[in-house]
Formats: sequence, structure tokens, C-alpha cells
Amino acid sequence: MQLKLSIFFALFMSAAQVVLAEDTGCQDIYQQCGGSVQTLEWTGPTCCINSADPTRELKCQYINTQYSVCVPTSA
Repeated sequence: MQLKLSIFFALFMSAAQVVLAEDTGCQDIYQQCGGSVQTLEWTGPTCCINSADPTRELKCQYINTQYSVCVPTSA
């Protein structure tokens, strides 16, 4: 019984993380949040949220002209 409950809880938390990330319209940790390739500009979200730990702030870190990524802010 305890194993079934653990599996159910793990599946529920996974689903909750997906819903949280989708509801905000923001990118999750380590996902692309900006950049461009030749003349194609990034059209996706530029905000970041950590669905696994919403209390841990993220920022959209510029890497180069082609790529920016959601990373944890320095604590």
C-alpha cells in the first residue's frame, strides 16, 4: 500500500510541475528564454520560473546572440 501511495504521489507531483510551468507562460530551469539565429528572433517566453522549487528565483541569462537560458540567481 505504501509503495502504491509513493508512486501516486510522485506522479501527482510530476503533473503539478507541468501544469505550473504551463500556467505561468514562463520557461522552466535550464530552458531557452531568448536568442536569435540569423534573422529569426526568439518568439518564446522570456520569463523564467522554477516549477520544482518556486521559491528559488531564476533569471534569463544571456549566453550569446543565439541563446539565453533560465538559470538560478546567485544567492
